[in-house]
Amino acid sequence: MIEIYFVRHGETDYNRKGIVQGSGIDSDLNDTGRQQAQSFFESYKGIEFDKVFVSELKRTHQTMAPWLELGYQFELSPGLNEFSWGIHEGVVPTPEQRADFQQLLVEWSAGNLSHKVERGESPIQAWDRAKSFFSEIQNASQGRYLMCSHGRQLRIIIANLLGEDMKYMEKYKHSNTGLSILQLEKDQTGKLHLLNNLEHLQKAEKV
Repeated sequence: MIEIYFVRHGETDYNRKGIVQGSGIDSDLNDTGRQQAQSFFESYKGIEFDKVFVSELKRTHQTMAPWLELGYQFELSPGLNEFSWGIHEGVVPTPEQRADFQQLLVEWSAGNLSHKVERGESPIQAWDRAKSFFSEIQNASQGRYLMCSHGRQLRIIIANLLGEDMKYMEKYKHSNTGLSILQLEKDQTGKLHLLNNLEHLQKAEKV
């Protein structure tokens, strides 16, 4: 059996300001994000992983940085890169942009998964760049993997690994450093055992 621990990267200043980063903005974690990353590490460092995967964007590298202390080496996968939001990336949201985003969600939930913004990608394209990577993972006989990715891309990945239509992906929301655990059996769809768990942050608040 294959077990994947999916975690979204920690908070950035773009997250705090509600500005879309997508794949085109290679931002750093802020102080809160670094604290979230450390809290995640403290809660799960006792679990042994066969590999730790990150996207090509440094906010995932910084989120997983504490795991380097344990001797892990990062493996990069473009399939974990964030969804491309095209012209909306790095732009302070306007009423027009928010309306455009809401219309995009309407189109996707109606099954129009090739719909995209200017210079962005569609959910179909985002999964196309990820599915070969996950096919390789799924072909392994067993293993436990830690993967750090991004909010929209995690929705897309999890929906597909569960064998669901991507039009239902909105229910797989991920907060910063939210943890989801998914199990895969060879040639079978996955089973989701945990979604967007944030207990590690609640423990940190009590300390």
